[in-house]
Amino acid sequence: MKKKKLKKLVKAARKTIRKDIEQSLIAELKSLSAGLGQDSKKANKEIHKGSKQLAKKLSKNVKIDRSTMLPKAQAQAAKPAMTEAESSQA
Repeated sequence: MKKKKLKKLVKAARKTIRKDIEQSLIAELKSLSAGLGQDSKKANKEIHKGSKQLAKKLSKNVKIDRSTMLPKAQAQAAKPAMTEAESSQA
């Protein structure tokens, strides 16, 4: 796989991770604020803004295993083929 394609895949994975973190933070903080009786438009806006910033910081530190992003053809080529004895046992 070309390095440029791999970088795009890693970037997309980071973006997905960032969105997941952001959504989980928003859900938790909204439930907490609802329990405290702080359901206002201003509080929700601050929750969204803070969650987005924190998710961005956290996703930068996440290590992504590039070997899991290899296409199936390359992954199978890297994996040793089964011998006849192994295939007959399976």
